[in-house]
Amino acid sequence: MKKLRIWVFYISILGYGFPILAQEEHQESSSKKEVLKNSMSPSKKAALSLRFGLDLYRISLTQFSNDYSGLELVGDFKISKEFYLAVEIGREETTKQSEQVNFTTDGSYYKLGFDYNMYENLAGLNNQVHLGLRFATSNYLHVLNKYTLLDRTPFWPNSANEITNGFATGKRDDLNAQWLEFVAGFKVQLLKNIYLGLSIRLNRLINDTVPENFDNIYIPGFNQKTDENKFGAGFNYTLTYKIPLSFKKKK
Repeated sequence: MKKLRIWVFYISILGYGFPILAQEEHQESSSKKEVLKNSMSPSKKAALSLRFGLDLYRISLTQFSNDYSGLELVGDFKISKEFYLAVEIGREETTKQSEQVNFTTDGSYYKLGFDYNMYENLAGLNNQVHLGLRFATSNYLHVLNKYTLLDRTPFWPNSANEITNGFATGKRDDLNAQWLEFVAGFKVQLLKNIYLGLSIRLNRLINDTVPENFDNIYIPGFNQKTDENKFGAGFNYTLTYKIPLSFKKKK
């Protein structure tokens, strides 16, 4: 009878113990699977970064040309692995001789858009091979300095008169233009947090204010423009610095 009670006791322990052990083993297995799943799944957090700098080309042209002065500040903000918000702010003053007209254009421009990075970086780098798009606007004025009238009478063929004041000369202000820019370029890391970039631009004019008795031959930020063609082109050569701060995008 005593032995029977002992066996009943052992059986009851085993009866309670096996379910507990099985439950603990199941919980441990589920925990390992969850850890493995989390480690294998891609992170939903994207590192954000900010770069800013300037266009070296416009600074160089300002130093070596007597007819041009300009400055362009550039910046981009990384919002994901592929996408960067981009901004460019600049000012230009240039004097040009176009056929029979000598004029000065002075104004500022603003460009806002994005770049899409197609380059797969190594860990810790932010190099780019990108395509992008900008919406741009410019506010400017023209000063017609002088122009030449050709005398085509048979008495003095090919003679010319230079007009420096009076009719049509002077300032045309309160002008503006808007256009789209299609961008292709790259940025490479030279040193820690320092990047060198080059981009080419194809511009498509959307709208411009036509001045009285003149035309928009040059638009700051857009470059040369003609009556027959609303397309323009340009490029920039940039040196930028990455702010050594790391932000994390919240879920």
